[in-house]
Amino acid sequence: MALVKVLVANLFAGANLQKLEIGKVYDVGSAIAEKWIEQGKAEASKEKASEKLTFEVATPSAPVSTDTSVLQSKLNEALEQLKAAQESAEAKEKEHADALEAEKKRADDAESALAAALKKDK
Repeated sequence: MALVKVLVANLFAGANLQKLEIGKVYDVGSAIAEKWIEQGKAEASKEKASEKLTFEVATPSAPVSTDTSVLQSKLNEALEQLKAAQESAEAKEKEHADALEAEKKRADDAESALAAALKKDK
């Protein structure tokens, strides 16, 4: 543990991320103290009156499930739905392309018929 005097206004630490006051001395871990001193956020102190900061690590409240079979089956179902949607989209795209081609042919035939009718009239 090391005593440090805080030099900056925006330093938060501790288990509940409390805001540290400028000029106040805190007792923190050596690694944290070295880091803060290197960054210019604090300076080493020899004062006796200090506040001890505790750093806690939270543990998960519920164990993580290792059963992936349910998730895998949902993933497989979603993949099948995606494949079906892609096939459906491709079929509709081909249908639209065929309809467009038929419409172009009809328009070309109509233009040819009009040109022939105009030629006859002359």
